[in-house]
Amino acid sequence: MTETAPSRLPSGRHNLPREFVVSSQRDRLLDSMAQACAEKRYAEVSVADIVSRARVSRSTFYEIFPDKEACFLAAYDAILGRFVTEVIKACQDPDLTWPEQIELGIEASMSFLAAEPAFARMCIVDMFSAGPSALERYLSAVRLIAAFVDVGRTGMPGREEVPDSVAGMVVGGAAVVIRAEIVDERTQYLPDVGPDILYSLLVPYMEQDEALERSEKYAERLAAQLAG
Repeated sequence: MTETAPSRLPSGRHNLPREFVVSSQRDRLLDSMAQACAEKRYAEVSVADIVSRARVSRSTFYEIFPDKEACFLAAYDAILGRFVTEVIKACQDPDLTWPEQIELGIEASMSFLAAEPAFARMCIVDMFSAGPSALERYLSAVRLIAAFVDVGRTGMPGREEVPDSVAGMVVGGAAVVIRAEIVDERTQYLPDVGPDILYSLLVPYMEQDEALERSEKYAERLAAQLAG
């Protein structure tokens, strides 16, 4: 049996390497930032809020991050990296069709956000008040997802003339729906909006009836999972 590193540092003196101590404190600070933003708006979060939740000193915070914004951006980057990894893993099978990849990508996205409500709020709601660097990260994520959706323009028959701006528009619209659910404290129910988001992403690139049929089958599959 292999030993795993402790999730919390032991009290008092210890012989853990300096690198592990810093990493553990950094991870706690990132989680603390997300939790603080979940309880109050980013603008109202103070360094004191962050360090008290993370159980580290203010001086330790400033050894790791120059300011609150840097901590927020590091937390954003960490959670976005995990998010992208999960979505890619869900739909990377080369045998999947483009519509199947979109459906599995949406399902993975909604499940991830529902399971991480604090990070979901931080990355989709609070980033608008966290400064231009946070906004640019958000827009980069939207562009990344839009590029994936835009594959439908060349990958689906007869859709070459769909404007390349459409993907960004529908992804942006989906983000508005997701943001509204989070603001209304319905993050755990995000998987329920998956079928509607699927329809909105597919319909520019295929016949309306087919997009609707896929959306309805997705909804039926979700209902069966809940019933089971």
